[in-house]
Amino acid sequence: MAEGNNWMPPRPCEAYQAEWKLCRSAWNFLHHYYVHGELPTCDQWLRDLTSCRDWEERHSTEAQISLAAEVQ
Repeated sequence: MAEGNNWMPPRPCEAYQAEWKLCRSAWNFLHHYYVHGELPTCDQWLRDLTSCRDWEERHSTEAQISLAAEVQ
């Protein structure tokens, strides 16, 4: 894993926010329920968004590990 300030999240934080917002939309709830028979869980998008913002603000090692694990 890259050390220091050279590492960047795999996506900009705005992308995680857009995915989280889409996941929480009424259309997605209905579509996901119709296709899968259960309501969608948006927890992973929220965790990724929180980690991304934490990385941008504090360069947190935990946030870096969390976001890097998403790519693998």
